[in-house]
Amino acid sequence: MRPAKVPALSLVILAVSVLLLLPAAASDSDAAGGDVVLVLYDTNLEISAGSSDSFKVEAVNTLSYSVNKIDNHRMVSIGFAAETDLAFTIDKNDKDFVLEGQEHRSINITVSVGKYVASGTYNIGITLTVKPLQENSAAVTTDPVSLGLVVLSPLSSGNSYNKILEVFDNPLPAPFDGPLTTAAITFALWVIIGILAMIVIMPLFFRKFEINHKEESRKLKRGLRISIPLVLILFAFDKALRVYGAPTEIVGAAETVFDLLYILLGAVLAWMVYLVFVQRTVSKISQNKRIDQRDVDVEPLLRLLGKLVISVTAVASIMSTWGFDLTAIITSAGIVSLGITLGAQNILNQFFSGMVLLLTHPFKSGDLVKIGDSNTIYKVSNVNIMNTVFENWDNEETVIMPNNAVSSSMIVNMTGDGLIYKVTLQVKIAYDNDIDLARSLMKEAAMEHPNIITNSSVDLPSTRVTAFLDSSIELRLTSYVYDFNDSGRITGELREAIFRSFKKNGITIPFPQMDVHLDVVRRDDLQKGPDD
Repeated sequence: MRPAKVPALSLVILAVSVLLLLPAAASDSDAAGGDVVLVLYDTNLEISAGSSDSFKVEAVNTLSYSVNKIDNHRMVSIGFAAETDLAFTIDKNDKDFVLEGQEHRSINITVSVGKYVASGTYNIGITLTVKPLQENSAAVTTDPVSLGLVVLSPLSSGNSYNKILEVFDNPLPAPFDGPLTTAAITFALWVIIGILAMIVIMPLFFRKFEINHKEESRKLKRGLRISIPLVLILFAFDKALRVYGAPTEIVGAAETVFDLLYILLGAVLAWMVYLVFVQRTVSKISQNKRIDQRDVDVEPLLRLLGKLVISVTAVASIMSTWGFDLTAIITSAGIVSLGITLGAQNILNQFFSGMVLLLTHPFKSGDLVKIGDSNTIYKVSNVNIMNTVFENWDNEETVIMPNNAVSSSMIVNMTGDGLIYKVTLQVKIAYDNDIDLARSLMKEAAMEHPNIITNSSVDLPSTRVTAFLDSSIELRLTSYVYDFNDSGRITGELREAIFRSFKKNGITIPFPQMDVHLDVVRRDDLQKGPDD
């Protein structure tokens, strides 16, 4: 029996020794707390609620460098612990990485603060989990490194807590010096201030507007009398919540509703101001006689444009308040608009050219104009948003031109300031005539014509010598007629009167003539006699 017990006892002693040695062997390969240390570049960070910012940390392997060995290599993972609603973002390559001995790694960390985080200072704990690369090695988590985060929130009470109108301390005795009483007093005072301001400002604002827009003024007044008190109540309630020290979630919800109504009120006020601008603009244009009843009325067009701009701005502001990403929406809209613009470039060109013509009014219905380099005279019939309708002054023809062709051409408005028009005609007289007499007869013919203006409201008829030609002297008569439409007939009648007057007084009008001299050339071999 004894020989059998000796081997058994030896096996038990060996097993116990192995069990005792295994933890010691494992501990030799495990990581120690100081193998990898964390270094902070900054110990304090300041971020506004609802935004984000970045900071850097450095992970350093303090173990010695070893060639072709992994004994001092460490697998590192980074972790965070925060007191409030914070989100941490790091590059995926920096979440888990290996550091060799004496190696270091810079890690960029982005921290995002929730919209409703209250103002204050918060601690961010940053830890490293370090593990050797050998199998069965145990990981060690380092003690947290603390980073101070200062959060600035517009939704927090801050210094306005328990202060009347967020400025003055509550002077009332207890128990009326608490935040609830102070918030109620603040609410009432803000409502009273808003009502007084509305009573004073609104009559002044509407005084001039309602002269020409009485019906619209009444509608706007009714709308403002409903919306402004509601906005005042919400504004006062928002201020009272801050004085009371309400949670940021409640203050944020109240501000969202307040911002929505504020945008709507701003849109209404902008529309009112725009209507005044449109009315004054149209009134000034009318005083300059650039609009008549046959033209397209520019006021509806200006109102439509104003509605589009104000509506789009209001909708974009509301979407931004609700947290929509306007950058992506604007980018997508820009791409779509670019495609539409390229596909309908000519149509859009006509449309905007029509707007320019309607707003600037280089001509009005009934004006006689020349377009471009053409000498054709057109009578303006109607200006539309896409084209302009003309009538040919010489013939019974209707000409429709695209507005981009009209606006890009030189426009000569011959009757822009009225139908009075200056006419000129040239007459040629022979060199042996009396120039002074000829000029006097031409001027006399103009002064005696009933349709020539001779009342000194414009320059009186006048004459001058304009050229010395090959066989004549050119004289020019300048005079004004009452109506451009009669200018052709009047110049014809003046020519007839001048011709008769010249003929009666011996003034000759030369006609083209040529003197021909013939030289006779004789050949001796063709002579037939002495008298040939």
